[in-house]
Amino acid sequence: MRAVVLRLAAGVLLAVLLASLRITYRPATLCTLRALTGVPCPFCGGTTAAVEIGRGQVLAALRTSPLAVLGAPVVAALPLLRPYLDRVPARWRRGGVLAAVAGSEVWQLARLGLL
Repeated sequence: MRAVVLRLAAGVLLAVLLASLRITYRPATLCTLRALTGVPCPFCGGTTAAVEIGRGQVLAALRTSPLAVLGAPVVAALPLLRPYLDRVPARWRRGGVLAAVAGSEVWQLARLGLL
């Protein structure tokens, strides 16, 4: 449990630090796929969502990247979840991850007006 709390605290601290950075030149996107093709990846908006979390703007972060906002605590809690996840068939776990990534891609396409 302590490791999960430390992971979450580190994530929040990183988000606050990101929010406090002032960069004079910021590229339009950090996503290579989006920069080259104009099509966002499922993880687009993750950095922006982290900055929004650091500013305390949870709803703005969710609008930007629900996968990043909801996925980060799950990843941080994996050590606690592992015994339960091991009981779930591997194909279901893979299916859940694929569904989350596909849903995120649809969200990003809609958010950027490409759907």
